[in-house]
Amino acid sequence: MAKTKSLHDIGAAPAFPLRHLSIRVPWHDTGWDGRVCAAPRLNGSCLRLKRIAENRNDTAEEAVAGKSVRDLMPEQWPACVAERMAFMSPFEYTRKANHPYNRGNSSEYGHFQSTPLRHPPYSAAVVPFAWMLRDAMEKFGQDHGLDVQAEREPHLNFETPWIQEYLNQKSLLDCFAAHIKPERSLCFFYAKHAPFVEDSNGGRILIGAGRVLHVGEVQEYEYNIKDLNGKHRSMLWERMVQHSIRPDFKDGFLLPYHAAIARAAENAEFDPADIVAFSPADRLLEFSHASQLVSHDGAIASLLACAQSLRKVSGVLPGPWERCLQWIDDRVGELWKMRGPCPGLGAALAAFGLEPATFIARELDNQIGENADPWPLVDKMFNDPATVLSEKLAKSIGKTISAKWSKLPDERRALLKLVSRFEITRDQATALYVKEERDKAGVGAMDADILANPYLIYELTRLSGDPVSIWTVDRGVFPDEAIRIKHPLPEPSALDAGTDARRVRAMTVKILEDAAGMGNTLLPQSQVVIGIRELTLRPSCDVDGDLINAAKDVFEGAVAEISMANGAAALQLGRLAEMGDVIRTAVEKRITGKRLNVEADWRALLDAHLAAHGAVNFDELEERARAEKTAALQELAEARLSVLIGPAGTGKTTLLSVLCSHPKIESGGILLLAPTGKARVRMEQSTKSLKLKGFTIAQFLTPHRYDGVTGRYRLSEQATEAGAHTVIIDEASMLTEEMLAALIQALKGVQRLILIGDPRQLPPIGAGRPFVDIVKRLAPDGLSEKFPRIKPGYAELTIRRRQAGQDREDLQLAEWYSGSPIAPGEDDVFDKVVRGGESRHVRFIQWDTADDIREQIIKALVEELKKPDGSNALSGPEDIAGFDATLGGVPWKDFRFFNPRWGEKCGAAEMAEGWQILSPVRSAAHGVPELNRLIHKQFRQKMLEASREEGYWRKFPKPMGTEEIVYGDKVINLVNTNPKLWWNKHRRVYPVKEDAYIANGEIGMTVGYYWRNKYPDLRYKLEVEFSSQPGFKYDFTNRDFSEEGSAVLELAYALTVHKSQGSEFGTVFLVLPNPCRLLSRELLYTALTRQKDRIIILHQGPRTELRKFSSDDRSETARRLTNLFSAPMPIEIDGRIYEENLIHRTARGEMVRSKSEVIIANALAAQGIEYNYERPLTIDGITKYPDFTIEDMESGQTFFWEHCGMLHVPSYRARWEEKLFWYRSHGICQQDQGEGPNGILIITRDEANGSIDSSQIAKIIQEVICS
Repeated sequence: MAKTKSLHDIGAAPAFPLRHLSIRVPWHDTGWDGRVCAAPRLNGSCLRLKRIAENRNDTAEEAVAGKSVRDLMPEQWPACVAERMAFMSPFEYTRKANHPYNRGNSSEYGHFQSTPLRHPPYSAAVVPFAWMLRDAMEKFGQDHGLDVQAEREPHLNFETPWIQEYLNQKSLLDCFAAHIKPERSLCFFYAKHAPFVEDSNGGRILIGAGRVLHVGEVQEYEYNIKDLNGKHRSMLWERMVQHSIRPDFKDGFLLPYHAAIARAAENAEFDPADIVAFSPADRLLEFSHASQLVSHDGAIASLLACAQSLRKVSGVLPGPWERCLQWIDDRVGELWKMRGPCPGLGAALAAFGLEPATFIARELDNQIGENADPWPLVDKMFNDPATVLSEKLAKSIGKTISAKWSKLPDERRALLKLVSRFEITRDQATALYVKEERDKAGVGAMDADILANPYLIYELTRLSGDPVSIWTVDRGVFPDEAIRIKHPLPEPSALDAGTDARRVRAMTVKILEDAAGMGNTLLPQSQVVIGIRELTLRPSCDVDGDLINAAKDVFEGAVAEISMANGAAALQLGRLAEMGDVIRTAVEKRITGKRLNVEADWRALLDAHLAAHGAVNFDELEERARAEKTAALQELAEARLSVLIGPAGTGKTTLLSVLCSHPKIESGGILLLAPTGKARVRMEQSTKSLKLKGFTIAQFLTPHRYDGVTGRYRLSEQATEAGAHTVIIDEASMLTEEMLAALIQALKGVQRLILIGDPRQLPPIGAGRPFVDIVKRLAPDGLSEKFPRIKPGYAELTIRRRQAGQDREDLQLAEWYSGSPIAPGEDDVFDKVVRGGESRHVRFIQWDTADDIREQIIKALVEELKKPDGSNALSGPEDIAGFDATLGGVPWKDFRFFNPRWGEKCGAAEMAEGWQILSPVRSAAHGVPELNRLIHKQFRQKMLEASREEGYWRKFPKPMGTEEIVYGDKVINLVNTNPKLWWNKHRRVYPVKEDAYIANGEIGMTVGYYWRNKYPDLRYKLEVEFSSQPGFKYDFTNRDFSEEGSAVLELAYALTVHKSQGSEFGTVFLVLPNPCRLLSRELLYTALTRQKDRIIILHQGPRTELRKFSSDDRSETARRLTNLFSAPMPIEIDGRIYEENLIHRTARGEMVRSKSEVIIANALAAQGIEYNYERPLTIDGITKYPDFTIEDMESGQTFFWEHCGMLHVPSYRARWEEKLFWYRSHGICQQDQGEGPNGILIITRDEANGSIDSSQIAKIIQEVICS
């Protein structure tokens, strides 16, 4: 690479535009005042920073917990000192910085000496890592005209991404610092993670803001020799910056997160996450790489986010928040003046075609001053460059580019000026301004369209890989009033008010996009109105229903208006309306279409298949199971669209194998699809004899209908042939509407479409719940009383045969969270299991504190992990060999090898799913990262230490990522990866696999590399074998573990329940915190159905509280609004919106479990009879839960009402008879047997069609209760 142009070379002034500063700090429980964390072991958030993760010593930090670094020797300081944990320290301290290559005086870099770095009070060491990357050197050199030369870079005996030569380093470090102007530049402190934040939504957690007071000089390392000729030299990358924040918050502030945590400990209803301020999501790069320059737009957005947070805490948490809000207001006013009307001038000029656009824009800005229009000067520049620009810059304006400007149509010139109003990148400006680039990206807007509606810049880019946020556009259209008055937008771009229809449309799109991210495909218009009114906008956008109605004239294409069931208006994104139409049309057409003709004796085929697989034990239940499978097979074969549902163990896999083996179906071709790699492999295995090929949906739809960059599914006119007459989709509950619509559109020539799944599991991550909606559309009336549960297009398997499933108490417990009606005797599981605490398949363990869960999870692993013979796998918490064996470790002397499959010999990955820890959350001590770290420290510490060794003695790859993944670790892949794509070429697979692909969610083991002498040194990589692809090893290297980006691999000893969906494990350890705002009925059901053998539930607080999550008001699925097959009926309950068609709510507002119970409850209420629903009844230490309890205080009589359903199922009938016997034995007699000493039992039943006779209910109330 040639030397880049310097400031001198291009004749530009050595001045850089003012910018602000972001400074990353670790989360710290003592408030960054120079003290060690009060509870270091419980602070897992700081471990997301690699330097802390690699160097933190929990034991050493515990010994000095809460102490000030001022009172400690440097060797006692925590690892986070180097990561700015003391930026609020009121005292000065000096830290010794060691060059990372210095391995001792005798090493090649032994001339580097520990260099003192002085930390003044209230200061932070700023490190601009992004500026020190070799790949970025040329770009920074060109953008800023720096004297940086690749030729200077030394040739090291190892590869590094970092700039090494000290003059190159100094040039870049000084340029970075030159953008920071003391007293005028602001500094924003942020954290990547905090213990109370589950999801940062693409932003960083803002900690506080102040002004920069002083910027220190850059230092060169000290050396222990004088003659440095031929020796490597280096600058310290850290530069001290002093800030204005003080404890009195007079000139800056910290957000009161610690006070919020304390309040939450006292009040469970208070959620600290509600007051979090995030950095702007569209400015992520400005809040990355430890320290970065922040634009004026980024600073304004960050301050406004902080202001919103402070308004929430005013009057709730103590502090001078009004003073802080005034400080923010003053700073925002200053920022607008500095920003001016055209912050994107350089980007616009680059889009126009000027190569040195950055330098030109800088010179123009210096000439016009603050809050001035640069375009008259731009016009003068093109007409006569020498009169405006320095000599060498003027020469860069050629005659052709000047002619281009002079001949530029007015519309093109107006668009260029409009683009300059927004603080965007040159790539974004180019994509918007250059018509050919717009056409290439498939953006169908003309220049005139964007000029007429500037908010199209947001709308057209929002789903792209480089979106321009609505806030960036809004700040350009509605800058501060001083700018707006002096530099108004010209027609046709001008907006007449904050409630201009174009702005209302864009904000409506924003609200609906946010709603789609939460799972809703539409919103009531009233909610959209409230959502817009609550946005932090200047000027405000105070819409109401009337104004929305007036603005709908410009909604076409972007937003569709639909009606809810009550006739009220609702709004839906245009693309989701289109996708809904695709699904709806295809489903209805297939439902009403001509049936397929498949001649088969399905019972004979089923019997033959089961006999071939060694099925025995032919009893009454087995006969019923085969009868329902036979009916289901016929329906699946003949229907053009069908759903197959049923919990684990009911035989869906068997059914699939028999169906696909039919000659007519097999000869037509069969395509297997699934949302996850695990489900895909499971389908392939179930049809192994047929050698069918499966794909993940993302694989199948790439590239036309799935964008691997954004992870979005879309519609396309491109034809796709399925190449099969039968398409089977497993784990269909994980499909979003966008996934399913794209898939349906792509399936040409398909006769038979089968969706398999469990609608009671978690709804998909994304918009809609299409599988639930399709199941509801197809399900027969009176479903619970039907056997078999078969209807055109609908097949449900109900009888569990695997591992005596009908009588397993863990699956009985799961049924309580299924959302289905509960058979009358099924409440015994709460008395037998929940009250008792343990049974064959379930065990409850209570924990109370963070320390408690750490102790209990290790103890539970020791007690519950088993060898194949049933004996304990671990002799105690120090049994590392026993632990390794549970994950496939093969012993050799004092070591364990983790091998991939070799021939018929199983590999480690095939044992990876023998046990699994699950948690609903990622944050706090009970979250997935902390649980993984706990297991890592407890059982993998020796391997960590061995992998950290230097030189010849290290046999393994170094620990990778902030989680320090090493040889023998259990891991999960987090990104859909096709190794054939050029950016994944480092993801080699061995042996070579033609269809190599790793899906998001695949679990595996790191099985390599173990280095031996005279063999190739491959310690630079981890080799991972996934359980879904035994025998194949995929390479992972350091490039997969960027500290700023999302890692490709994570430890997987613990997973979130969401990540576990679609997988099964031998033994499950489920951690349930209390309170847990993410806990829902579906999450519990999903978690309670992941185990094959046993589940250990580690619950915080009393386990009896889990019962409340079985109610409809704890349903996440019911909280989603969709309109695939019926108009939505939203109802608000306790501040939450539910789909009324998916819940059972009485006239009194209670949630019950079935329509029949609603009828009974409403009939009682209509007669003015007080009742309790499912009130515990405890006699002689045994507890039952009658459906209704009625106490007549006047007569002294007590009535217990049980409504019976599903008694056609033998196991349910048997448990009901046990419960009925219990009632009789405890003095509660049936209504026709007279009054018992403890009450009267009223029994009603559903009719054969699943309905209930309302008149009969009324008659019972009158004759039995009211008489």
